[in-house]
Amino acid sequence: MSAAHHTRFASPVTLLREWSERSDQQALHEVLFLGFTVDLPFLEKVAIPVARGLGARTAVIGDAAQGLYDPVDVRLAGRSYLHGLASCRRAFHPKVVLLVGEHACRLAVGSGNPTLSGWGANDELWTLVETEDDDSHALLADLADWLETLPSAVELAPWSTSHLAELAALLTERHVNAPAGPESGARLLHNLQQSLLDQLPLGPVDELHAYAPFVDEAGHALGALVDRLTPRRTILGLQPRWSSYDAGAIKRALGGFDAQIRFLEETRMRHGKFVEWQAGGSRYALTGSPNLTRAALCTSTRDGGNCELAVLAAGTAPLLPEQGRITSLASLTGRTIRPFQSTRYTLVLLGAKTDSEGLHVSLAHPQPLPVVISTSPDGSPGSWTQTGTIPAGAAGWSFPLTEVPGAAVRATCDRPDGTTAESAVVFVYSPVHCARHHSADSGPRLRYDYTAQTLFADERAARRFEADLLRLRELTAGTSGPRVSPVGDTAAGSVTSSGVDRWDAYLADCRRMIGAPLADLAFGTSQLDLPQAPSSRWIVSTVTVGVREEDDETHGDETEEENFPATSEPLVPYVAPEQRARCRTWAKRWVTALTGADDSTAAPVPVRLLVAGLYIQLLAAGVWDEQDQSWRDGLSRLLEALRSEDPAAGAVHDAPPETLRRLDAVAAVAMTLLVQDATFTGGGEHDVLAARAWHGSKAMIARAEPAEAEDLMIAPERALARVAPWSEVDRLIALAQGDDPYAEVIEGLTAAGWSVVCEDGLWEITGSFGNPLPVVAKAAERLGRHHADGVLVRARGKNRWAFMAWADPYLVLLNPPARVWRTYQVRLPATPESRFSGGDLSAVPGRIGSPTSLQMGPPEALRKILGEAGLSYPELISRLFPLDT
Repeated sequence: MSAAHHTRFASPVTLLREWSERSDQQALHEVLFLGFTVDLPFLEKVAIPVARGLGARTAVIGDAAQGLYDPVDVRLAGRSYLHGLASCRRAFHPKVVLLVGEHACRLAVGSGNPTLSGWGANDELWTLVETEDDDSHALLADLADWLETLPSAVELAPWSTSHLAELAALLTERHVNAPAGPESGARLLHNLQQSLLDQLPLGPVDELHAYAPFVDEAGHALGALVDRLTPRRTILGLQPRWSSYDAGAIKRALGGFDAQIRFLEETRMRHGKFVEWQAGGSRYALTGSPNLTRAALCTSTRDGGNCELAVLAAGTAPLLPEQGRITSLASLTGRTIRPFQSTRYTLVLLGAKTDSEGLHVSLAHPQPLPVVISTSPDGSPGSWTQTGTIPAGAAGWSFPLTEVPGAAVRATCDRPDGTTAESAVVFVYSPVHCARHHSADSGPRLRYDYTAQTLFADERAARRFEADLLRLRELTAGTSGPRVSPVGDTAAGSVTSSGVDRWDAYLADCRRMIGAPLADLAFGTSQLDLPQAPSSRWIVSTVTVGVREEDDETHGDETEEENFPATSEPLVPYVAPEQRARCRTWAKRWVTALTGADDSTAAPVPVRLLVAGLYIQLLAAGVWDEQDQSWRDGLSRLLEALRSEDPAAGAVHDAPPETLRRLDAVAAVAMTLLVQDATFTGGGEHDVLAARAWHGSKAMIARAEPAEAEDLMIAPERALARVAPWSEVDRLIALAQGDDPYAEVIEGLTAAGWSVVCEDGLWEITGSFGNPLPVVAKAAERLGRHHADGVLVRARGKNRWAFMAWADPYLVLLNPPARVWRTYQVRLPATPESRFSGGDLSAVPGRIGSPTSLQMGPPEALRKILGEAGLSYPELISRLFPLDT
C-alpha cells in the first residue's frame, strides 16, 4: 500500500517517533536528511538518537557554508552518522527527509531545514509519501533519479556521492515500476540541468496564487512566472514585517496583470513556499524549497542557480490562506529587502574520511597554493594540530596516518594577496564505525513500544509492560544493562575502542532495549518539545503549513537562520481519577517485577531507572490519596534497587559515568520524597523506613548533582501531588555531604519547625510549642544516640521551658517553675521520648528517690554528665537562670 493523507504532525521528528512505535517493529535501514542550513547539535538531540536506536544508517547533508553549530557542540558526526557538505555556485537548498525500512518508506519533501526553526517554529509546507508492504510510489522513483544525478551538478565528497548512489540504487530497485506522470498525481521536479520555471506548463490559467518569504529585489522570478502562466487574476501573499520584497519591483512584475496583494497574519514566520494555479476546473501546486527568486526558479544549478527540489501536484487543496487583508497592487509600498552579508567560505572543505589507509580529505575546488589540513579532538580553540598539506592544484589528498588524531578537520590556505582563507570545520567520517553500529545486534529488548502516558491510561499496556519487565529481567540475568567497549579514560565524553562516543553508544543501546520514549524518561534525555503549527497537514499532491525559519534568498539563499533556544519544563503527568487505583496496583507490581529473588536476576540499570522515573511521575500525578502512605514501601524498594548498582558498595558494571551520575541523582530525588513527613531519627514506621533507606543510600546521595535529575523535579500542579523540589533535593545532598554526626538529628528537629543550636555543650531547642516536656525528651533521646557520655538539652516553648540531662539509663529533669531535680531510670524498650510523650510528670514511671532542690547541688547522674561535657554546675545554673546571677 502507498498512501498520502492528512497526518497528525508538523515536524519530521514525528516520522521517526511513529516508526519507533510501529506495531510490527519493522527495522529501519536508512535515514537521510537534506537541508540548506543544518543544526547538528539540534539533530543529535531530537533525531539522530532515535534513528540510531532503530539501527538505521544515517546521513545528513547541507550547504557547505551554512552550518548552524559550533564544532565543539557536535559529538556524533562521522562516528555515528555521515555528515556531508554540498557546494554549488549558489545555494544547495533542497529539504528532504527519507526513511527506508524493510518493507516501508517515508519521504518528506518541503521547505523546512533540519533546525529547530525549520522543524519546530516556522510555518512550513511539506509533501509526505508513505508506502507499506513493499509498495511503490512515483516520487520515490523520481528521488532515486535525482540522487543519482546530483553529483553531476553539485560538488560532494566522494564518500557522500557513494552514499547517495547506494540510496538511489535501493530506491530504484524498489520503485522502478512505480506509475509516473498524471497517474501518480505528483512529480518531483529539480533544476540540476533545467530551471523549474521551464518545467511548468504554459498558460493561460484562470487564477494564480503565490507565496514565498523571499521575493528577489528586482522581481525577475515573479515577472517570469506570470509571463509563463499568463493568469487572468493573480494574488500574491506577503507578511508585512517578515516577507522580504521590494514594492516597486512587484509592481513592475505584475503591472500588466489583474493582481492583488493579500497580507497574511504574522503569528509566526511563514516559511513554506508555493505557486498554485487553477485552469480548466483543476488546481495545481508547486511546493518545496524554491523561493520567488531568480536563483531558485529561473536558473538551473548547472547555469549558476541554486540547487532546488519541488513537487508538482494536481488536484490540490487551496494553499493561500483565506484570512488576510486584501490590498490593491497600486497601494503596495515599502522595501523590506534584508541587508546581505555573505558567509560563504572561499575555501570549501567538503569532508574528511578515515579508513585502514589513513585520512582522506576532499576540497570542492583545487587551490593555486598548498592547503594546510589541521585536526582537533573536538574543534575547540587551541586544540588544533597541523596534520599535513594538500599540494597546489589538487582537490583531494590522503595522509597515511595509522591513527586519526581527532574528530574535527579544517583547511587553511594563504592567498597571493597575503590574506588567509579558512574552511568550515568538517567531521571525520568513519564508514567502519557507522556500519558497525548499523549492523549491531539489537540484543534483548521489550516486545512493545510504550510511553509513560500509555502505561498510565491503558490497562492492557500496563499488563504487557509487567510481562515485558519479567521477560527482560530473565534475558539479561547477570548483566547490568547494555555494554559498551571499555575505555581507559572514564571521563564524560570518552570514546569506545571503536571510536564512538561511549555515552551516546550506551544510550542508543538503551533506546533499543526499552524504546526511545522510556529510555528518555529513564535517563532524563527527553526529546525537545517542538512547537506545533496550528494546522499541520502533510499530504502528497497538496502541501500545507507546519513550522518556522529564516534563510535569506535575496542573494542566493546564503544567510543563517535564527537559532532558537531549546528550553522545556518538566512535564506534569496526568492520570484520570478513575485510573488512579489501577495505577497504584500496577506501580506496586512493576516494582515487584523489577528485582528477582537475588541479584543475579535483577533487572538491568536502564529498567531500574525507568521504573523509578515512572513511580516518581505517578507521585507527582497525585495517584495516592493523602492518607494512603503505601507508596513509601515501593519507593524504598526502588532505592534499594538503585543502590545495588553503587560502585562504592561493590557493584561492578561497565556503564559510562553519565549513568552512574544519573543513578545518584535519581536516588537523591527518591530519598527526598521518602523523607517528607518523616525523619531519620524518629521511631515511627515512616521514620524507620526513611532512616534505613538513608543509611544505605547516603554515599550515593552525597555524590549526586541535582541537575542530573532536574526532569524529575516536577511542579506540584496536580491535586495530592508529592514532588521533590530542587531546594529540598539540594538540602538533602548537603546533609549527606556533611560530616556532622548530629546533622540528621538536627534535620529531623528542624523539619518539625524548631530551631536547634548547640553552644558549649548545651543544646537549645526553640519553637512555638506549649508543653516543652515531649520536645526536650525527643531531642535528648535522638541527640543522645550519638554521644554515649550523655547530652544536655533545653527546650524553650512559648511560655515555658524544660531541661534534661540524659545518659542511658539515667535521666535528670528540671521542669520550671519547680526548681527541683528529678532523676529517672529509663531502660529499654522504654525511651525518654516514649516516657515523656504525654507531657504529664505524674504519669511517668521510673523515678529514683525524691526531687532535690537546686541549692543541694547536682544529682550524681547529672554530675557525671557535666564532667564529661566539661561544664561546671554553677556555669550550668547561670546559663539556665541568667537573670538570677
